[in-house]
Amino acid sequence: MQIKNILKFAGRLIMLIVLLGLFMVGSCDNNFFKPEPKKLTRQVLYDLMLEWYLWYDTMPEVNINDYLTPQDLLEALRNSPTDRWSYIQDSDDYYDYIKAGMFIGHGIGMRWSNDGRLMVAYIYDDSDLYDAGVRRGWEVLQINNQTITSGTEIDTAILGAGEVDVQNVFTLKNPSGGTQTMTSIKKQIEIKPILYSDIITHPDTNQSDVKVGYFVLQNFVSAATDDLNDLFSDFKDAGIDELVIDLRYNPGGILEVARELGNLIAGETAIKGAFVNYVYNDKKSARNVTLRFDTSQYSIDPLRVFFITTKSTSFASEVLINAVLPYLDVFLIGDVTNGKPVGEIARQYDDYTIVPVTYATYNKENEGDFYDGLPADAFVTDDLDEDFGSTEEDCLKEVLYYIENGAFSGSTKSAVTNYPWIQRGWRATVGAL
Repeated sequence: MQIKNILKFAGRLIMLIVLLGLFMVGSCDNNFFKPEPKKLTRQVLYDLMLEWYLWYDTMPEVNINDYLTPQDLLEALRNSPTDRWSYIQDSDDYYDYIKAGMFIGHGIGMRWSNDGRLMVAYIYDDSDLYDAGVRRGWEVLQINNQTITSGTEIDTAILGAGEVDVQNVFTLKNPSGGTQTMTSIKKQIEIKPILYSDIITHPDTNQSDVKVGYFVLQNFVSAATDDLNDLFSDFKDAGIDELVIDLRYNPGGILEVARELGNLIAGETAIKGAFVNYVYNDKKSARNVTLRFDTSQYSIDPLRVFFITTKSTSFASEVLINAVLPYLDVFLIGDVTNGKPVGEIARQYDDYTIVPVTYATYNKENEGDFYDGLPADAFVTDDLDEDFGSTEEDCLKEVLYYIENGAFSGSTKSAVTNYPWIQRGWRATVGAL
């Protein structure tokens, strides 16, 4: 059954069916999408979970009056430890994110290096830290005079609330070894979906130069569709021979956008084939549907595609990879992915939006349930000291090694990247701080 994307943003008072809280499918009952006038009470939450939650049959018997807030009740009902994703979020934040690709923060993504340094992994260009010269590869030494050591959880206790005008003081070390202290003020940050792109010339197994299209996709927000079409138009005009998609920090996003990227990379091979099958709980099995690949004038029809992944590569990114596996030669370089094969419903109640896991996803071959993540073909540590696109950056270097030699260099064990804290819920959805 063909799915049409009928997502229409009519303000914050619409109801969405989403994957990662962001996607609506057209076969669903329109009544379900009408705004809810009532507040999100504990009883409303419990009834919604009992009807729609993918794992409703694992919910414990509880006295809802034992919990002070709907948030507390959600924690009690969650299918732990599997469900790391259901959450309740302020509606203003939620709808700013899905409508405009905006969030409140400093516009900086941070990751730990294997030697225990907190590093700037990426930064958006409308961050005031970007204006101050901060780039990928800078080390975070202190936040508000608190020394950052391996194991420090970077959360609201350190950075404060996710509100405009909250200030934090960062002490950072640049790649040259110089130390700088600067104040950053939280504001509305616009997500830039494609952080970097380039066409790299590199020898293949015949020692003939080939064109390698490479780009870093940070999120599947709405704006990514036009950006991806423009990029692949350039790739097609240039006649690229190989394709490398860097999803190492991509937490997911709108599944329709992921499908659009699938159209660009799978081409004629997959037209009208299944991209993803949605499977609801047994109460809602009539809603099980299939989203299919479609045509794109910018498709490059590669024979194979290389994905750079880490444990931060989640949901829509993983669904994309899983979707193209039956159609293309696919290689994963970096680390095992996050392991999120499920999606959510988002529903607004006054000031809050609840986003509980609602259905599972499967590819053409009915393959899914990758809760342990999608395994890498070559395990390589995220090289936080090298910039995106550098042929000396370890992950990209490994891809280029394969293109030249027809095999990976031999790194077959886990990258053992240091992840001292795990982002959950809303923070995992956004990715950056």
